[in-house]
Amino acid sequence: AQAPAPYAPQRGQSGKDVIWIPSPDDVVNRMLQMAEVKAADRLFDLGSGDGKIAIAAARNYGARSTGLEFNPDMVTLSRRLAREAGVAEKATFQQADIFVADFSSATVVTMYLLPELNLRLRPQLFTMPPGTRVVSHSFTMGDWEPDETARAGTGDLYLWRIPANASGAWALRAPGLLPAATLHIRQRYQVVEG
Repeated sequence: AQAPAPYAPQRGQSGKDVIWIPSPDDVVNRMLQMAEVKAADRLFDLGSGDGKIAIAAARNYGARSTGLEFNPDMVTLSRRLAREAGVAEKATFQQADIFVADFSSATVVTMYLLPELNLRLRPQLFTMPPGTRVVSHSFTMGDWEPDETARAGTGDLYLWRIPANASGAWALRAPGLLPAATLHIRQRYQVVEG
């Protein structure tokens, strides 16, 4: 009996929340450059499809990367491609729902999801440590303005850095300043006013 052919995804195939459209290599490379990925980084690719971004992060930058993908066939394919690329120790893949999975250890998050999915993820992203880099292929985060935008091929790319939370009342004390002054800070995303 002949072994069945390995799984081969089809461009435009339906997934849990999106259809699968692979990111071109120039887009993947630019996303990783925008995020300034280094070997010390922990990258999570949300909706990782065939694993291209996680594999490139491991192969080109030495980063530990994890692809979170709902489709178990895509996870199996990604694991095989990571083995073939010689990065299976650094690029791992989990069958997971991105809205339930824990990716809180990430220093870099990449995604190619629809705008409404990005918005659903935004509250979870804001719980991540300040400085975590988030890069999206093609789609924004609503009214959260990106820190950087770029274009690669026909793809628009967006980078955000998770801001520290500076909002609240701050007591200012300085020599000659009696009583202490209070500064009230309001913050919306990375924009601070007071």
